[in-house]
Amino acid sequence: MKKVQNIVLFLSVLLFIGLAYISFFNVYQTDDYFWSYTTRKMGLLQSFVNTYTTWGGRYFGYSINMFNPVFYDSNNIVPKIYPVFLMLSFIGVSTLNLKEYFHYSLKESLKKGFLLFFFYTILLVSLPEHYFWITGSNIYFVPVILAGILLYFIKKNKDTGENIWFYFSLPLIILLMGSNEILALIVWGILLVSYYLKRDKKTLIFLLTASIFIWVSFLAPGNFNRMGETETGLIKWVKRIGLFGANTLYVAVKVLLILPLFIKVFEEELRKITTQILLKKAVLFWLVSLVPLLFTGYILTSIARQFESIIFYFLISFSLIVFFKFEKIKKFWWVSLFIVFLPELKIFPEKYSYFNIDFNGENIVMELLTTDLKEYEREMNQRVDIIKNSSQDSVVVDKIKEVPIILYMDEMASVKEEKNYVNDQLEKYFNKKYIRTKE
Repeated sequence: MKKVQNIVLFLSVLLFIGLAYISFFNVYQTDDYFWSYTTRKMGLLQSFVNTYTTWGGRYFGYSINMFNPVFYDSNNIVPKIYPVFLMLSFIGVSTLNLKEYFHYSLKESLKKGFLLFFFYTILLVSLPEHYFWITGSNIYFVPVILAGILLYFIKKNKDTGENIWFYFSLPLIILLMGSNEILALIVWGILLVSYYLKRDKKTLIFLLTASIFIWVSFLAPGNFNRMGETETGLIKWVKRIGLFGANTLYVAVKVLLILPLFIKVFEEELRKITTQILLKKAVLFWLVSLVPLLFTGYILTSIARQFESIIFYFLISFSLIVFFKFEKIKKFWWVSLFIVFLPELKIFPEKYSYFNIDFNGENIVMELLTTDLKEYEREMNQRVDIIKNSSQDSVVVDKIKEVPIILYMDEMASVKEEKNYVNDQLEKYFNKKYIRTKE
């Protein structure tokens, strides 16, 4: 076990160093400009009201994006340090919980924190949108870190009985219910199962608080404004069932492929948990992962960046069930380690490309070896300078030639195309009537 842990730890440190290096060339993108524009134009309060009533109910996730600093950060410092800060925060919070729950030394906990970071990263559906796109990381990565802090607070409250940890937990639950729908459903589901297993006053308050604020998020007028009704009746329900099945199959396959390695690396922790919890209870916690999958099927959403919290939670909860019955699967850890570095399995058309199985390893290596990241950064900064310094209302810029794999990049429409949301966001931010790329 130690040998395998050391191999994965080495890979995890290399992974972190590689991602940190790539981060040095990160720049602001798409919605980063949109949030800065709306906040400057409307102010924080009006921007919040407008977003909640016309766009969506992520009252926490969208609110922190309103503080996007692109307008004040002319040197593009934040995009370079923010991903590294969040990755370190994830490792730090993981370390804190591993130390608290398993009573490890700080050194051992930090080691396990890096190991968890490895699995979290390779499971990401869209690493660029999750780590390097500021708007995306605020919606999808920051809440995961906050959920880890909530887990720590709840454990401290249980162990010490001190109400200060209970009071710290309540505002975190409120924030998480308004972070993104998927993580909100997972946290709510865990609290529901926790109350079912242990019906005490504090757990009930946690559940009621989560229930109230998840409805505040889900019943936002903006959510209904964005819903499209293309089909009705039986056809729509067939699509919903089909999508639930396809999404669940994707999540299950991706998890099963690396499950032997995860169980081998964390077998000590899994064994300790199995001595403290019955299989029935483990199954109940795993079933929570099906709730957001049902929800995404209902709203006709296929695999995308929203699913990353589901996959990670599915891995952790399902690994415990497998450990109860099929611990010997850990013998195939070397197969999982080999699979992690395989190229993306491209079998689906572009429209459904997210269903292609990819563990990000090959893409990260190719980014470091083949992409001229410095040239990409130069091209992007040059584009911004041209648009910002132009005295004309209409600006045409060159297409970005050095397009990265890992850094988030979405190109504008050209002069011969209808403008897309990227054009629209830049036009508003820079106060131009027309911005396009050359053909």
